[in-house]
Amino acid sequence: MILISCKNCKKVYEKESYTPFKCERCNHTVKRRVENSLQISLALVVCAMLLYIPAMLYPMMIVTQFGVNQESTIIEGIISFLEYKSYFVAFIIFIASVAIPIVKLFALFFIFISLKINIKMENKTKVLLYKYIEAIGKWSMIDIYVVALMASIVQLDEIFNIKGGIAATSFALMVIITIFAANRFDTRIIWDENRD
Repeated sequence: MILISCKNCKKVYEKESYTPFKCERCNHTVKRRVENSLQISLALVVCAMLLYIPAMLYPMMIVTQFGVNQESTIIEGIISFLEYKSYFVAFIIFIASVAIPIVKLFALFFIFISLKINIKMENKTKVLLYKYIEAIGKWSMIDIYVVALMASIVQLDEIFNIKGGIAATSFALMVIITIFAANRFDTRIIWDENRD
């Protein structure tokens, strides 16, 4: 007899073989492992890392005031909050928009690479790291929510107007792709003794 869990609802079954079957609780097809989980998740993380570059370099927000456009990147926004002595806001933006996304990306990348090159690290630590990444995934969208909220509220044509920049799109895509990468990854692979 073998134990196999549903990746969707985590219900554990006792079966005689690894033949795929439907979960009684959530009707999800239960397989021994999700096919190409590691490869797809790794590709998505690399894609998200590439999107992080324009998200940091290009303007996040374009403010039009009396017909004059003023663009600002995430870093410029943090610096202006520091200049206005709004340290708490600057700290929150730095953590949510710069630190958390890069930590998430490199932690996921590290977990995926460690499964291929056999880095000495306990499996429990890898799973805890993965769960942490999955838990904070949604909070990286704070910047996008702020830009979207401001753009929807402040619309006075050429007098005063706020729009999202290229970085807002890149940042949103990066966060969404990172969430997909984390969700696509089958954590049961971490516990496999014989990995390809």
